[in-house]
Amino acid sequence: MIRTTPGLRLVAFSCLFLMIGGVARAQNPTSCTGVGQRANSNGGANSCPNVSGTAYATNFVGTSYATIPASAKTGNFQLSYTGSNLGLLPYAITKVWLTSGVTTIQSVNFGPASVPSLSAGNTLVDYCFYGMNLPTAGTLSLEMTNPQTGVVWGICSYDASCNSACVVVSNPAALPVHFASFMASAGEDGVVLKWATAQEENNKGFAIERRGADGEFVAIGYVGSANVGGNSVSGTVYEFVDRGVGDEERVVAGGGWVAYRIRQEDLDGKYEYSSTVVVNIVSSGVRVYSAEGRVSVGLPVAGFRPCSVVVYDSRGRTLRSLWVSQGGVTTIGGLPGRSVCYVTVSSGGGEVRVRRAVWVE
Repeated sequence: MIRTTPGLRLVAFSCLFLMIGGVARAQNPTSCTGVGQRANSNGGANSCPNVSGTAYATNFVGTSYATIPASAKTGNFQLSYTGSNLGLLPYAITKVWLTSGVTTIQSVNFGPASVPSLSAGNTLVDYCFYGMNLPTAGTLSLEMTNPQTGVVWGICSYDASCNSACVVVSNPAALPVHFASFMASAGEDGVVLKWATAQEENNKGFAIERRGADGEFVAIGYVGSANVGGNSVSGTVYEFVDRGVGDEERVVAGGGWVAYRIRQEDLDGKYEYSSTVVVNIVSSGVRVYSAEGRVSVGLPVAGFRPCSVVVYDSRGRTLRSLWVSQGGVTTIGGLPGRSVCYVTVSSGGGEVRVRRAVWVE
């Protein structure tokens, strides 16, 4: 089951912003209005939170952005927001692109944001970068991410040659595909996967992969790009429902965890993986499968409670309904071949224990 919603876009101050799940809160940045400095000065003596002794923003405590190798710092970076707002919650800089003929991702890492400070009526936030110096030519684009939720807030672009009081420039249309968010949740009909891209370039589509009991990822579905030619400078939201996850796939990382990732594929064959997300599905102990034109329902013997088993067709019509009074395997025949059937197992009180879709040959 696939749903797409193209065209989510909000443009302000020459920046592209993608806000997932509602409008950003008032204390969050509302625009990327300028860059105070982009100096390659070994971290800028007083501008490296968590390295020079400068305190870092409290919303970065416990996240992967809260540390930076002191010996590896190469420069400092300062964002300037219009207005006095010490309650502003800074975002992490999670990806950097340089567009100068060819768009490439830079191997630049950023430490945490500093505690916001005020200067001349503006709010300043400092970052340290390390690993390599920032480029000094072309257009520099920064991905800003909420460190607590992992959701991309927006993309800001600057002239890379600017080193002080830099102004925002138009966001390049040729940024590569990247994930603004990716999440999974357990639903009645399966695991619901939702993800979003902030922009797309030559995007062919997405292969959805699930990790099996052997630890290997296997493709379970494919969603093509919702944009013409695989190109878009606005955000696109996608959804896929994994209806085939069974009890044998559920125990992956212990308990009832199931892991997923997405392989994003370009038209030229290049690909990139998303982060891995996991969802907890408590195993019901019920197995539903088909063989030789029949549907079988395996019910646990230990702790068994009588239950109702109902088989529906794709139009919601009841094909078979029976009451099961003992555990073990119950086989149901007489079903239409080469079709999808839906099996619901309910307790005596009407509580749904399992709802599965199964292909009947």
